[in-house]
Amino acid sequence: MEMPELSTAKPRKREITRRKVIQAAINSIYRDGFHAAHTNRIAQEADVSWGVLQYHFGDKDGLLQAVIDHIFEEFLVTLASVELDGDDLHQRLAQLIDAVWDLISRKEYRVSIAILRNAGKDKSSKINGQKQVRQWAARISELWDDLLPEDIRASSMNETARHLLFATLRGLADDINPRARLTKKSWEAERAALGNAIAYLLEH
Repeated sequence: MEMPELSTAKPRKREITRRKVIQAAINSIYRDGFHAAHTNRIAQEADVSWGVLQYHFGDKDGLLQAVIDHIFEEFLVTLASVELDGDDLHQRLAQLIDAVWDLISRKEYRVSIAILRNAGKDKSSKINGQKQVRQWAARISELWDDLLPEDIRASSMNETARHLLFATLRGLADDINPRARLTKKSWEAERAALGNAIAYLLEH
């Protein structure tokens, strides 16, 4: 599967403006919630007029689609560079967990979920994230297969362990309160316990 590459060329004024508005939308949705993030408020936060926002994105659906595209493009570029090293299953599991957690614990992930969930409830919405979600799932599947030797991959517990790993990580990410002061140590302990549990399932 081909992964998108981020351009190293100096961004033009148009692209700078688009990125500024997209980042303002991400910040606004994360801070105020999906329904409170009105386009006028986003334009104000980006220090542009509503006309400029409309010129670049058309309407709110166009802006939110651009936000989804931006978030998943960056996620896919990051996942494309992930390599699992070492022969020890516990070590490789820890690397995979850390790589996925690094992405889904970000505010961008929470914003993407908020957009996709609300778009799915609105029949008039033109937002479509199916392509991005499929690409994300495909890369995660590649990493999971890279994680396991063939004998463990054929184990009857393979799919159970896989589902449990990613469902638990998503649950932990959903549990993050933006206003809570959670220590890095507590999250590390929970991820370590998850890795041990998944390794046990795969090895027994």
